[in-house]
Amino acid sequence: MTRFREPEYFATQSGTHMEVIMPRWLRVIRGMIGTGLTFAAGVGVVSLLLGLVGLVLGEVSPGDFGMVGKFSVVAFLVGVGFSGVLAITARGRPFEKISLRYVTTLGAGGGLLYFLFIASMNGFRSWSPLNAIGNLVILTLLGSGSAAVTLLVARRAVAALNSGEESRSLGEGVTGRPLVRRATEQKPSP
Repeated sequence: MTRFREPEYFATQSGTHMEVIMPRWLRVIRGMIGTGLTFAAGVGVVSLLLGLVGLVLGEVSPGDFGMVGKFSVVAFLVGVGFSGVLAITARGRPFEKISLRYVTTLGAGGGLLYFLFIASMNGFRSWSPLNAIGNLVILTLLGSGSAAVTLLVARRAVAALNSGEESRSLGEGVTGRPLVRRATEQKPSP
């Protein structure tokens, strides 16, 4: 019978503050989900504002606001894919060393891949050429814009760190909240 190894968390404590260092793969997954949620929230707000402007101008009906949720779900998926590729390609580099052009290209690539996925599922059969071009433009702009904003926010967050802390690069991370587990020794199996 195969036993699965439990994840290990390394805890250090100084005074009343406890820091837990998470394994890299867990930090990457947490970052991918967080980036996806950031993309979804940003695109949701922009879609809602554009919908409200369209509603005021009489170009959009209240029934069209269901698209805000759909855009947010798409943005979550694009954000998760984007951050996974970024974690692999920019591993260990600080945010200041990652170019904005590179990140926006990755984001646009994520939008393009999502467009191709939708198109291959049934999009090309149901879209007119004008709708296909519109979807391509929307998804690539959604991906590149969200990626650019995410990098700019990350750079500002690094700059806002306390003066005594080092800036973290991709692949490093410490959380100030204690987790349930601490590092334990593995007992040899019989």
